[in-house]
Amino acid sequence: MFDSSFRQQASAWQRQFQLRQQGSFLQRLLAWLVLGVMLLVGAFFLLFALVLSWILIPIMLYRHRRRMRQFREQAERYQQQSPPAGGTVIEGEVLRKDESDKR
Repeated sequence: MFDSSFRQQASAWQRQFQLRQQGSFLQRLLAWLVLGVMLLVGAFFLLFALVLSWILIPIMLYRHRRRMRQFREQAERYQQQSPPAGGTVIEGEVLRKDESDKR
């Protein structure tokens, strides 16, 4: 059952393909030219994206490294300005203990 329907479909495709191949030489030439131009345009866009990435990736890395260096310098300045927290004792007393008991 499936075998015969597949054969019928395959023969229908072959007939359609043969009918489409009966186009004139000018139509075939035009189709190949359009296909070639489309392939060239696609290759051009691919090459453009590749060159653009070669240009932009080092710039982006430089900016990222510069920002990280600034962040580290800012963190070092902050650590030098604030006293070290190790060994510091903060004393205090509980004013309202009933709020912590409600939980």
